Amino acid sequence: MQSTQPSSHHPLRTEATTEKAHAGIDRLSSGAHDTVERVASVAADTAQRLGAKSGELLRAKDEWTESTRSYVREHPLAALGIALAAGYLLSRLTSR
Repeated sequence: MQSTQPSSHHPLRTEATTEKAHAGIDRLSSGAHDTVERVASVAADTAQRLGAKSGELLRAKDEWTESTRSYVREHPLAALGIALAAGYLLSRLTSR
């Protein structure tokens, strides 16, 4: 019957194996940490760009809305005709 106790015949070999394992774990941990930092940096840059683009789009929407309101005030009949034509085209496109 074999013993389940670790063999104490090769303490130097066990210590060397343990040191190698620790070194490998340290390398993996360092590599994972570097990867997480790079991903976080890219995510922060992307979020910043999206935030800037969002602001630009909101300003463009506000400008377009004001331009449309101004056109409708200046040309109410033309605006009504455009709205009717757009509605008719949309109904024709969606009814097929």
